Amino acid sequence: MTDVSQAKRTLLRNSDRVNEIVSTFVKYGYSSWVVGVPDQYRNLLSGLSQPELLEMSDGERLSRACLELGVTFIKIGQVLSTRSDIVGPEVAAAMAELQGDVPPDPPEVVRETIREQLGDDVDNLVSGFEDTPLGSASVAQVHAATLHDGTEVVLKIQHQGVQDIIATDLDILEALAVLAEDADPDLALYRPVAIAAQLRRSLVAETNFLLEAANLRKFKENFAEEPDVEIPTPYPELSSERVLTMSRMAGDPLSKSIDSLGADGLAFVKRGADIYIEMIFRDGLFHADPHPGNIYVLPGNRIGLLDFGKVGRIDDDLQDVIDDVVVAALRWDVDGIVEGILSICDAPPTLDRKELRRDIVGWMDQYASAGIANTDMGGAADAADEILRRHRLFRPPDVALLVRTLVQLQGMLVETKVDITVTEVLSPYASQIAAKRFAPQRLARNIQRSARDWENLIDTFPVEVAAILEGVRKGQIDLPLNVRGLDRNVNRLVYAALSAALFSGSARLWANDVSPKVGGISLPGAVGTIAAGAFAVRLLRASKRAGGIG
Repeated sequence: MTDVSQAKRTLLRNSDRVNEIVSTFVKYGYSSWVVGVPDQYRNLLSGLSQPELLEMSDGERLSRACLELGVTFIKIGQVLSTRSDIVGPEVAAAMAELQGDVPPDPPEVVRETIREQLGDDVDNLVSGFEDTPLGSASVAQVHAATLHDGTEVVLKIQHQGVQDIIATDLDILEALAVLAEDADPDLALYRPVAIAAQLRRSLVAETNFLLEAANLRKFKENFAEEPDVEIPTPYPELSSERVLTMSRMAGDPLSKSIDSLGADGLAFVKRGADIYIEMIFRDGLFHADPHPGNIYVLPGNRIGLLDFGKVGRIDDDLQDVIDDVVVAALRWDVDGIVEGILSICDAPPTLDRKELRRDIVGWMDQYASAGIANTDMGGAADAADEILRRHRLFRPPDVALLVRTLVQLQGMLVETKVDITVTEVLSPYASQIAAKRFAPQRLARNIQRSARDWENLIDTFPVEVAAILEGVRKGQIDLPLNVRGLDRNVNRLVYAALSAALFSGSARLWANDVSPKVGGISLPGAVGTIAAGAFAVRLLRASKRAGGIG
């Protein structure tokens, strides 16, 4: 296989780093993860593990191995912390603790990075620049500075060589994923190649500060009408892929300020949680790292949010499915929940739907019957992940990130010692979600989507039929053919195509508000849609009879 041979070449090209990665994981007791090794040699690898390390839990060993291997694996661990449906809740919790504080680059290296990225010396770009960083994490370090107009800002500067290290490690991981998927059919069901591709997308986005600047602008736009929320202002002229300049927050992290809030603490934390729920259910774009160090208490008890390198997105289609699942859960509609899960997750061909349904009923009996205010969000999420793993159902990355964000949000509330849970914050939104399900905007969007699907069917139908007929003619398709009443069948086919075309055109007229209008509704669109529906009903009735359409 080309992919396998290419993967092997990648590993040979980076053999030194491969050896370092393999030896580190073997040391921490993960020799079973090394693929392509004969059993007699695998036993030798197992003997290289350090006994004192084997006494640790799986999550602790894995997190320490990632920390030892550096920036890429620290970030990978943080991504895996959102995938408890794959790695399990214990490992995911350990991965969430990875922070990866690293020594900062020396001042001369930092200044050279700024000069290379922004095209000038930092002293010419700003009137004051602090060589001593405010902090240094796995990817970047942060320095305080002052603009020429006196505005206080911070510069987030990427460590030298980070992108090269990440690119090399990701190449190796993708190669290992290809080999693992090829060597082990059971492991292939977990789609390691797809997971490696997700890791690449996540890390590339997180190390491109131009994307973070764009995120800042979008979040500022979303909260422009809410004066109690502050998001840093990015300065595009002083930003690049590896340098991000943004306004400095004039406050302290919630982790250091919660005790000083006193009686205002409950209102402040509840408002902070509400902001996250607004991001998720109103904007479909959410800050994916809600820990107290990223939430600031500003003068006047205003709320500041930091670090927008990691964000999650929920598109309209996914939002519709999530809304449907919430409504189904409120109605105790197990079948609706199952359909929603299967719409979101990739299901294996061997899925036992009846067993999945039984598991969902058991989950609802344990967690949903207690009432939303008394539900343990973390425990419910862990139990749901166990069901997904058992049935080999895998959530899309943004859904995994959403669930992890909600659980992390609840953890943040617990950490602040405020007597409120995220489920209590979510409960007022339940009725809004149910109402939104039947909102005119969503109905119009569904009509447009249906029209687009019908239009695509009409456009592709002749081509697909021609391809099938060509396959039959060439003997590539065996088609037992028994022709009776062909004229009636052709009539039905033409009738169906005309009905679909009428529906598609009418839906477009309706969606575009084509005049004349009655009560705000396009009259031609409404009449055409009703006529298309009538034709479809007639066609269905005719199909039930043995004869043609009369």
